[in-house]
Amino acid sequence: MNGTLTIDNSFKYSFICYVAGIIHLVITVTFFSLNITPIYYYNMLATVFYLYMATVLVRKEKYIWIFMATITEVLFHSIFFSILMGWNWGFMTYVMSLIPIAFYLSLTLPQIRRQILSPMITGIFICTCFIITRVICDKTTPMYDGAASPAFITAGFCLNSAAAFVIVMFFSVLFSIEIRQMQRNLMHENETLDKIASHDPLTKLLNRRSMEVHLNHVMDIAKKTGSHFSLIMADIDDFKKVNDNYGHDVGDLVLIHVANIIKTQLRGNDHVCRWGGEEMLLLINNDGKIAAQVAERIRSALENSPITTKDGDKITVTMTFGVTGYIPGFNINKLIKITDENLYKGKRNGKNQVVS
Repeated sequence: MNGTLTIDNSFKYSFICYVAGIIHLVITVTFFSLNITPIYYYNMLATVFYLYMATVLVRKEKYIWIFMATITEVLFHSIFFSILMGWNWGFMTYVMSLIPIAFYLSLTLPQIRRQILSPMITGIFICTCFIITRVICDKTTPMYDGAASPAFITAGFCLNSAAAFVIVMFFSVLFSIEIRQMQRNLMHENETLDKIASHDPLTKLLNRRSMEVHLNHVMDIAKKTGSHFSLIMADIDDFKKVNDNYGHDVGDLVLIHVANIIKTQLRGNDHVCRWGGEEMLLLINNDGKIAAQVAERIRSALENSPITTKDGDKITVTMTFGVTGYIPGFNINKLIKITDENLYKGKRNGKNQVVS
């Protein structure tokens, strides 16, 4: 019921056909005992028909034919039996259950999924048949009037009504499952689209636009509460040489490796993005001292984790880091500028270091 399970069409339509076949088999036995030949012969044929659909048409995925045949058969069965046996048997209760069935099956059938008029027209036709049958039953005497006792007729009415209610409940449950499944799929698709829109496709880090949202958020909180945050600007040392010497494929491999190392050193409330090219910007929800320690851990982890290329070459990757803690009164752009200046101090002083 939570929508985690997708109901396979073959299972669904097989189940529907088998249940319909069982109902017709019960009616066959009932009217055989009353010796009403047309009705039990018809139900014998209907039982075989539903078994054929369950074993043959389902395997061939002829779901649209099963849908149309089921609607037609139940409608004919209910009208025909009501006229022969009388309204009080309750055969027309099956007709009312056809309306949710028509809407449900049209929802799940690819051929008519977007054609809302199909179940609406079917529903109007079913209601029209129901009213006409009621008028006919009021104006005419049933062919087999008196074939069963009033108690037997009441039992038949209760049985038919109960079966119709169970059918409505069953398809209501299926409707709920399908809707929940669609909701889950939609949520999953939205999450996927959001991830695509907010993350760098190569490194799987946040992209610049998404990081700016987080930066503005922590800045607002810091202004209101006086909390601390820090920025780390990191740049891969001599990345151009890697691309020139090994090619852009290895360069991409280096970027992915660096991104993975950085992510292992961050906590759940910290963020990292690919700021541009080989530059990464980290948002640390702590003061500058802690941020400098984080940067040093990343620098050390990278230095001690060389990359092996497909050709067997080992490449040691290093990064230089600039760190700045939140300074009250400074906006985000000013803090990024200071962080960037600290980074290039490290570049000028020999690279592979943390400057705060």
